Amino acid sequence: MALAPKLEIKQTQSLKLSPQLKQAINLLQMSNLELNEFVEQELSSNPLLEKEDELLRQDDSDTQNISPQEEDNFANDFDEQNHFDDFGSDSEGYNSFENSDWSDYRQTKAHITADDDFDYISERLASDKSLYDIIKEQIDLNFTDNSDKILALILLENMDASGYFSADISSLATKLKVSASRLQKILDKMKQFEPSGIFAQNLAECLKIQLNDRNELSPAMQILLDNLTLLANKDFNKLCRLCNCSIEQLSGMIKQIQSLNPKPAADWSTTFNSNIIPDIIVRRNVSGEYRVELNQLTLPRLLINHRYYSEMKSDRNAARYLKENFNRASFILKALHSRATSILRIAEEIILRQYNFFEKGIEQLKPMTLKDIALALDLSESTVSRVSTNKYMATPIGTFELKYFFSNAAGSYLGNDDTSTLAIKHRIKKLIEKEDPKHILSDEKIVELLENDGTKIARRTVAKYREALNIPTSAERKRLVRNKPI
Repeated sequence: MALAPKLEIKQTQSLKLSPQLKQAINLLQMSNLELNEFVEQELSSNPLLEKEDELLRQDDSDTQNISPQEEDNFANDFDEQNHFDDFGSDSEGYNSFENSDWSDYRQTKAHITADDDFDYISERLASDKSLYDIIKEQIDLNFTDNSDKILALILLENMDASGYFSADISSLATKLKVSASRLQKILDKMKQFEPSGIFAQNLAECLKIQLNDRNELSPAMQILLDNLTLLANKDFNKLCRLCNCSIEQLSGMIKQIQSLNPKPAADWSTTFNSNIIPDIIVRRNVSGEYRVELNQLTLPRLLINHRYYSEMKSDRNAARYLKENFNRASFILKALHSRATSILRIAEEIILRQYNFFEKGIEQLKPMTLKDIALALDLSESTVSRVSTNKYMATPIGTFELKYFFSNAAGSYLGNDDTSTLAIKHRIKKLIEKEDPKHILSDEKIVELLENDGTKIARRTVAKYREALNIPTSAERKRLVRNKPI
């Protein structure tokens, strides 16, 4: 068959986003700090856009209003109702809910040697990330269980400006309704984070962590660090006897200590707190109800400068310039309002669904997916995904990123989805932590114990959850018990 060129008419359908809609989507997923940077750029380039407090300070006699007819002449040429009820149903950004952009920290500290050409902190400084961002990324990388991530974020809130963990574990565990041993285990894991020495509970521990990372924590050095009071009092003779070393060796160890950083977070203190300012504040009233409100301190309040418009409207040469800037300013105001409304609605729905979590503790974290919230609020899943990422909610028990409240559900005997995957993982973890060393629990036995509590899941599901929690098999746990030194 001969090939020949020909013309065809083909009808197809495709979804294209207008520049305004793309900008609205970008605004929705910005954090409060990014949003303020964006607003500052708009204020510097658009003379019709002003901060509300600056306009209010102007003399009323100099402020004029645009008539309704004039405002109609500069109306935006996009459909407000259709474009701002929901920021699109496209799939862009949908999968960002579990993303962790941390490709440059593939090695663990155990594998980094003096010859490795890798400076973690320098890399993060170069990217202008705050200490809070760096630690949060390490939390996402090191904890697979969302409930552990939530607890880790609460522990992060209790790190002081020097980098020390300043809270009492027992009191915090009581407040959070979890075991102190579980909280301490999470804290111990966070003590392995960078920069070296953070989350230590005292100076000696901070120095020990740093020396251990350098493979320089000898028995004599441990004794020296356990007796820092003697070192402060310059009781060198007694230290030499305790450490079983000469004065020259003691001097060398002291020089090692002097090379360490006693305040590993001190250099970051000016930027640490600024990144955990919440977008949403949750308060509990006297009747026990939770009230959700936007953090007005972090929201830019903008108005259109009608005075400037009135001064320039008589200049025919400026008509096009005025129209473009008026359209842009009007769009920004509507987009900011819609963004704030979407964040507030989603936060309220999360609080409503996770009420028992705030009242009774981490085990009451209910299953909740992006789709659940989207259907309840008549939004797209991509909108819920964007709002739940990089948005923080301050609650009576801690400040959390909204995304940590989402998890998948597992079925139960009742035929509903009341049992969260996270809650089941937590129960499996607790069962194994409390198991008798002489009677190690098999996956089949765990299935039976969960079944007795009303939760029916398959053995392979228990195995999958156990592996996700980095818990060895029953055979490996038995071997560890047998090899444990007496």
